[in-house]
Amino acid sequence: MARIEARSRARTRIAAVCTVLFAAALAGCAQVPRNAGATPAPSYASGYFDRAPCVDRIGRCFDATIGGQPVEVIATREEFERLRTQLRALNGGVRDVYWIVRRPLGRAAALDVETVANDFGRAYVGEPREEADVTVYALDGQDLESETEHVASPDVRIGGRPAVVQQETLTQDTLPPGRYAFAIKYLGRANWDRKWVFLTVQ
Repeated sequence: MARIEARSRARTRIAAVCTVLFAAALAGCAQVPRNAGATPAPSYASGYFDRAPCVDRIGRCFDATIGGQPVEVIATREEFERLRTQLRALNGGVRDVYWIVRRPLGRAAALDVETVANDFGRAYVGEPREEADVTVYALDGQDLESETEHVASPDVRIGGRPAVVQQETLTQDTLPPGRYAFAIKYLGRANWDRKWVFLTVQ
């Protein structure tokens, strides 16, 4: 089970672990085998580098399910652009979303997030170092119950020590109906990657 953080439309300024971690993690990618062949899906996304295929952090290097449903890539640029326009109007804090859960999810099932390194990315991110971090963005103004916590972030160090960051941790076992974006961060032993996922709770 992943760690779940909450962000409603009214809480877009709350600092959270997933949104502050962009420390340089290229060292783990720099000396891995070259991955020959075509650009993996989503092939229309810019920034792919075959010697460091996870460096753009858009979710190619691991697979995920939410509520038992597969997280699928948005295969065409046209669908991606339509969704991006829609999401920008709903919440400016949501980044480019390349992934989607096609079927509506139940209120409890939506919080069941599972991740695993895939065949493409396992050599680069490694097996899980710890459970995934998930930040929940409520897109329709849903009220999410949460509590503020201060946690150590091992990926960001100040003076040799892990930085302490503030996050809002979800305290409810279900999600209200509506549209959501999830930022799912896979924390591997060698590196990390992240998927931004659009989904609907019924």
